[in-house]
Amino acid sequence: MSNSFIARRSNGLGIAAIALAAFLWSVAAIVASYLFQSGVTPIQLATARATIAAIGLAIFILRGQKLRWDMRLPCWGTAKHSIGLGISLAMVTFTYYVAIDRLAVAVALVIQYTAPAIVVLVSAIRRRRLPDLTMLLASGVALVGVALVSGLGAAELKLDTIGLIAAILSAISFAGYTLFSEAMVHDYGAIGVMFRGFLISSLFWLGIQISQGFPEAVFQPGNAIGILFTGIGGTLIPFCLLCWGIGQVSVERGTIAATLEPVMAAILAWLLLGQTLTVLQIIGSGLILAAVTSLQIQQARTQQP
Repeated sequence: MSNSFIARRSNGLGIAAIALAAFLWSVAAIVASYLFQSGVTPIQLATARATIAAIGLAIFILRGQKLRWDMRLPCWGTAKHSIGLGISLAMVTFTYYVAIDRLAVAVALVIQYTAPAIVVLVSAIRRRRLPDLTMLLASGVALVGVALVSGLGAAELKLDTIGLIAAILSAISFAGYTLFSEAMVHDYGAIGVMFRGFLISSLFWLGIQISQGFPEAVFQPGNAIGILFTGIGGTLIPFCLLCWGIGQVSVERGTIAATLEPVMAAILAWLLLGQTLTVLQIIGSGLILAAVTSLQIQQARTQQP
């Protein structure tokens, strides 16, 4: 097989992995809404999901899988990336929960999904060159698509200072964990990177949870399946898929592909919750798909022999 064919297949698999991650996140969002109605708080859920993910990854590593895992003391650069990844993972969900509590969900979603544009700009600054025009256009089109899918035009714009700050921090955290993942994935692999991140994230949230008292709602039998799915199917697996996918495609393409999450959430809400899909939501979904497809086409052309 030619190198160009292998590269195209690798990029295709990377996008597919990120699309699957987006699907699992959208399912986890529905599960989380049921858990909140059952008395689980955002801090309790954030703590549980990070802890379950860290334990699951530790078990995977201890089973002797062949991972790029270095037990030596890390250099400052690696430690800095690990801490940055852990804090980003700890904050991205919590800040989003705060944002949707104090803002219209549509507003919070659109602000959070400015993350691809942040990644494109940061990557351009880091490489000391102008952002790729196709990448900029794709991130812009994807953002418009997210706005339409989330129903921004029909939303009640209740603006709140804390909510806006939380939404902005959510976007920064979203961009942060993708950039930190890219910086580490080639040295440690997706499993090694995510274990480092979720270990730090779980320690952070456990420290917060201790000050809040014992999380009784987390251990109620009726919430057990939802908690486990959120930790494994909604956290451990999709974040590893995202990290691996970023290793196959550029970080810019990875974050733009992640905007498939609100599309899948809207489709699931239509299928499972009986919610209707408006014409604008369908158009928005098409824009996001067009943005992701355009990046794949551009990548395929650059890899042609």
